[in-house]
Parts: sequence; C-alpha cells; structure tokens
Amino acid sequence: MSYRTKYVNLATTGQVAAGECWLAGMYVNSTSSGTLMLLDYTSNTGIAWAIGGTITPAIGYHNLGNVHLTRGCYARFAGTSLNVTFHILEANT
Repeated sequence: MSYRTKYVNLATTGQVAAGECWLAGMYVNSTSSGTLMLLDYTSNTGIAWAIGGTITPAIGYHNLGNVHLTRGCYARFAGTSLNVTFHILEANT
C-alpha cells in the first residue's frame, strides 16, 4: 500500500481533518507567541480530547511521527498570531 500526504493550512482555530487520520507533521509558517493545542475530535470541545498540552511552536517543520487520531483532528489556536500547515497521511488505494 502506498501513501500520500495532503495538507491543511490554518491561521485560526479550526478543523484539520473530519475523520480518522494520521498526522505526519506540521510546518509553522509564522508566529508571534501563538499557542496551539491539538484535539482528537472534529470540533472545539474543551480539553477532554486533547492529545497533549498547549505548546508555543517555533517557526519551521515539526515531525509528529504519524500520530493516529481516531475521531478527527481539530487545532485550537490562542495567544497572538499563528499560521500552520498540517501534513496528513492518507492511504492511496
């Protein structure tokens, strides 16, 4: 089975993926002390579905090791500005 990567760019809180996915990494395009929390869910539902804590990512690529999210992926932004491109692995069937 081969895989391909699609991307989703966000500059504000929003949905990265609507269902099960594998998050390969993210590229922080720009930030000014922005913070990020990733949720294993399709909406902003509190911290019950958080896959980690709140981070303040640096500009550049961050390898996330193909994190498997079973419900979807939602990114919650806070702080000042943040622009992130998420890389999502998909099976190419």
